[in-house]
Amino acid sequence: MSSADPHDGAGVAAETLARIVAPAFERLDGLASAVQRSCPPGATGWSEAQMRDVRTQIEERIGDDPVQVGMGFLAAPGLVDGQDRYMLWWQQHEGRTSRLLLNFDRSSIDVYDYVEMEWFQYGADGPDRVAYGPYFDYSGSERYVITATVPVEIEGRFVGVVGVDLLFEELERRLVAALRRAEFEAVVVNAERRVIVANTARWIPGARLRSAPQVGDPVDGAAISAVAEIPLGIGWTVATTDQELRKEFGRRS
Repeated sequence: MSSADPHDGAGVAAETLARIVAPAFERLDGLASAVQRSCPPGATGWSEAQMRDVRTQIEERIGDDPVQVGMGFLAAPGLVDGQDRYMLWWQQHEGRTSRLLLNFDRSSIDVYDYVEMEWFQYGADGPDRVAYGPYFDYSGSERYVITATVPVEIEGRFVGVVGVDLLFEELERRLVAALRRAEFEAVVVNAERRVIVANTARWIPGARLRSAPQVGDPVDGAAISAVAEIPLGIGWTVATTDQELRKEFGRRS
């Protein structure tokens, strides 16, 4: 991933980074289709028994990539067996998978109410794809993750989201490795203006920028030369400066 022109570098990087993240969303699209097939036409809800194929697909696809530490379906309230909350979610750890069971009793002090989670709300009300984080998932995976979700609709009605927890340590390693092949300094920023990764110490992962990067913005003796949206529909952008990447960062892949 190299370009002699910093104005082209952002676009090249955006396409490269999209190819790293895209497989997770492709699996979610397949899982969303499985959820849609599980509900008979005209039905307003369904039983857990009807989720058999969804469960099978989760168990089969979560092991496709070690970056995936959790995967599943979270239903809209009252949809499955009339339950106020229903989650069909598997976790992967050291080659083993198991179903995650959480406390949905809202009168309990340790309740896990996914309906209040931003990654669920964004899926219900916002864009088709969501990549929330990175954040530490205290109640679920107990790992530092990015949660990616895709909303599921049946006959125009929102029925929940399918999601995957991506282990940030591994995802970061892949993204940084790609950015280190760039010719110029580069940073990836999410929709909340937080730095996801960068190929230089100029930016600190997790830091929130005052504003989204714009061409011409000064950056500690450099300037933003180009900005490109990563073509996944998740609000991530990559910005490059007019400074060549210093040799100590190398060209390692």
